[in-house]
Amino acid sequence: MALLKSWFLTFVVVLVAITLTLVGAILWLSRDLPSPSLLESIEPTVGTTVYDRHGEILHEFFRENRVVVGLDRVSPYLVNAIIATEDREFRQHWGVDLYAVLRAAITNVRAGKVVQGASTITQQLARSLFLTPEVSLTRKLKEALLALRIEQTYSKDRIIELYLNQIYFGGGAYGVEAAAQNLYRIPASELDLAQSALIAGLPKNPSGYSPRRHPDRAEMRRTLVLSMMVADGAITTEESAVADTMPLGVVGPDDGMPAGAHFIEHVRREVIAEYGAEMLYAGGLSIHTTLDAELQRTADRLLEERFSALEHEYDFPIKHGDEFDPDTLKHIPYIEGALLAVDVSTGGIVAMVGGRDFKDSQFNRATQAPRQPGSGFKPFVYTAAIDNGFTPADTIMDAPILIPGAGPMWKLEDLEDEDLTIEEPTDWMPRNYSMEFHGTVRLRYALKRSINIPAIKLGIMVGPDQVARYAHDMGITTRLANVYSLALGSGEVTLFDMVKAYAVLANQGTRLEPYAVERIEDRNGRVLRTHMASSYEAISPATAFVVTSMLESVINGGTGWAARAWGFSHPAAGKTGTTNDCTDAWFVGFTPTVVCGVWGGFDDRRSIGEKMTGAKVALPVWTEFMKAAHVGVPKNAFEAPPGVVTRRICAQTGELAGSDCEETLEEVFIQGSEPVRQCRAHSRGRGRYRVFGL
Repeated sequence: MALLKSWFLTFVVVLVAITLTLVGAILWLSRDLPSPSLLESIEPTVGTTVYDRHGEILHEFFRENRVVVGLDRVSPYLVNAIIATEDREFRQHWGVDLYAVLRAAITNVRAGKVVQGASTITQQLARSLFLTPEVSLTRKLKEALLALRIEQTYSKDRIIELYLNQIYFGGGAYGVEAAAQNLYRIPASELDLAQSALIAGLPKNPSGYSPRRHPDRAEMRRTLVLSMMVADGAITTEESAVADTMPLGVVGPDDGMPAGAHFIEHVRREVIAEYGAEMLYAGGLSIHTTLDAELQRTADRLLEERFSALEHEYDFPIKHGDEFDPDTLKHIPYIEGALLAVDVSTGGIVAMVGGRDFKDSQFNRATQAPRQPGSGFKPFVYTAAIDNGFTPADTIMDAPILIPGAGPMWKLEDLEDEDLTIEEPTDWMPRNYSMEFHGTVRLRYALKRSINIPAIKLGIMVGPDQVARYAHDMGITTRLANVYSLALGSGEVTLFDMVKAYAVLANQGTRLEPYAVERIEDRNGRVLRTHMASSYEAISPATAFVVTSMLESVINGGTGWAARAWGFSHPAAGKTGTTNDCTDAWFVGFTPTVVCGVWGGFDDRRSIGEKMTGAKVALPVWTEFMKAAHVGVPKNAFEAPPGVVTRRICAQTGELAGSDCEETLEEVFIQGSEPVRQCRAHSRGRGRYRVFGL
């Protein structure tokens, strides 16, 4: 009896000691374990999604490619496949599967090494979110304790939902939604049985079972997953057999550049500057932009088609697609181009092409490349003139002119839109493209035909400093020298600024800053920022309308007439621009709804080729893009604002038409500047009329 009592006492002491040891161990292991309630506050790393104006996804920025979805947005096939593969007793156990632990222990002892694990889905979730991946007994015990706590705090559905959004599936995809998009380009909710079985087999070894790298292994793994689903009662043998015969069906990796790559880079820089890189790549932002994805794809295609055609038609020595090492070159060797299109009423950028190939060059020629605009700058000269008392009907003498000792002068070549290269100080005798002179011409005709001498004379009369001031007021931000050659585009400007400035004319004198981001939302849908438009009147509405009317003549019968020949019939205004030796070719034009500019040239400022003018290089792209941008858009004319009047004038003198005038036409004027005297050249008195000249 005494011996029995002694044994019992010993047993109790040992039991108490073991219990106290276990309790102590649990308390010691638990001292730095996080609270399971933190699961609700943990925000997994989620990338940022960029949308176009219609909600189409343009691009995603991420450090971990992850899209968090609810359990109701995951295919039931995939949920069942994951459970059957990773934790068959998930619905029954309370965080730790003791039977699985014992089974794994026996298997590993027999094998003499670790060949089977026993972690439940809950344990894997605990390890992934809170613990390190180290292999140790301490970590395994912490994992088990934390799994028990998680099971006490959350429902099974919530645990499996968290797990499905956390686990890595290879190919940079975290979570089932990213995996489905990566492999099949469909949402996780649309996965069928065969697709679900393949994805469910990846977490064990994402690289080893990759269907792109190792399709045979992936197929064998899928077969195993299907058999596990049959054993778990999730599917029938017949369903498994059908799914097992299906091809893997994964799509190729998306290695292509997104539409509007330069625009996306423009947005990336803007968001990083405001919110930082961490927020962009891991903050789960939704960036809603002004871009029209369909028009952007059209712009990319049109510019590439046109410039590729030029390369082959004129046999350029280096073409886009030829082998070269961009890291060894200072400039891209093939002809480059840019396009920028903006919504007139808002300033929102609807399309941006910063270059022909973003992989070759991330430099954005639409926003970052100052180039000489040639005659594309003339509208600023005429705007300054119209706003200071001149009219489209005023006449000016197109005749040779010599400007002595005008400082650093400029050599003008025989080109349509002569541009300028600095020579030693000398006298300057500018010439027209045609090498001909037209005598007395109206200002409208001079701009329509892009005649140089009238533009130079007009610039002298208004003053180069005034011309520069108007250009800056309308949106040009680069430095413009106070020289007479400014009238012919000797200063350098960006396409971004040119489009912005021309938009002032289209928007009845109001200047809006072009912008790319409409609004930014955080991962919970809270709006962080919306675009706040700021505008002001750069020029009067009447001046804007009169100059716009003059630029309509450029398209309706001037240097931009080919736009009509190629089928663009909407009311439009614009201007060609070509520089010395044809190093730069431009066309910038607009309708009441869209302003668009196109530029072409070599980065190293080589000549594009003889007679490679803005009308030949840039205008075809502009025309086709504007046709696409105006599908379904009414053909509304530019609306005349208050303060504009119309008069019938003599086509020769610009005065009010008389009964003896042979050719007359309707002309627009700012009220108060319209002619009041009838044409004297064709009256019986044969009086003289005013001609501006130097």
